[in-house]
Amino acid sequence: MPALADNEITINQTGDDLIMDILQEGSSNEITINQTSGDNFNLAIKQVGTNNIIKGYDYSSYIEGDDMDLTLIQYNDTSTNNVIEYWHLDGPDNTIRWGQGVAWSNSTATTYSYDGDEGGGHYSRLDIHGENNHLQGHQTNSGSTTGHTFTSVIFSDNNDIWVRQQGDGGKTINLTTWVDGNDITLRQKGNGAQHTANITLSGSESTILNLYQTGTTTQSYSLSQNCVTVGGCSVTVTQGN
Repeated sequence: MPALADNEITINQTGDDLIMDILQEGSSNEITINQTSGDNFNLAIKQVGTNNIIKGYDYSSYIEGDDMDLTLIQYNDTSTNNVIEYWHLDGPDNTIRWGQGVAWSNSTATTYSYDGDEGGGHYSRLDIHGENNHLQGHQTNSGSTTGHTFTSVIFSDNNDIWVRQQGDGGKTINLTTWVDGNDITLRQKGNGAQHTANITLSGSESTILNLYQTGTTTQSYSLSQNCVTVGGCSVTVTQGN
């Protein structure tokens, strides 16, 4: 049997009350964490299987913040990479739980389920500079190694974003938001369907967005929102079954 590459963990951390639980069970899993400041940073990472990677988006990537609570979980039963990339993840009072190969039961769950057969090929990038963000989200397939991409920018305060992508093949979400107080729920689901959602939100007021794209027929959506209505805006999109 050929030799398998070791798991790798590189952590550079400066700060106060760090609580960190990391488990890598399998082979060829990688974690790189940079935290250049302190306070109550709480990180729990679990990577099971092979070829799970958590790393910085670019060479200067880092994790800062005061009261951040990060949980990043990846399960992979194949030789195709799962990748979660972070860039900054700045600021106080953030909660970020992202899963690939696992599923949260709801937007605030702290426990997850694993279906016993998860392929790689997921890619998630988390930017998020700011305060009071809650971003949960997961991407799952049933052993397939194709499909699912999530990209986030945000750079603002008080967001609550819950993203799910499920089913083999396709699915892409790119999200950008530049304004405080967004409440966004996104879901794309369906085997073989090439759902795509590109969303940019901006303006002087908040937008509440719910997008569902489901079924086995390809759906596509692009939204650019500039909300200036006092009290905020609301958008709901449902496509498929």
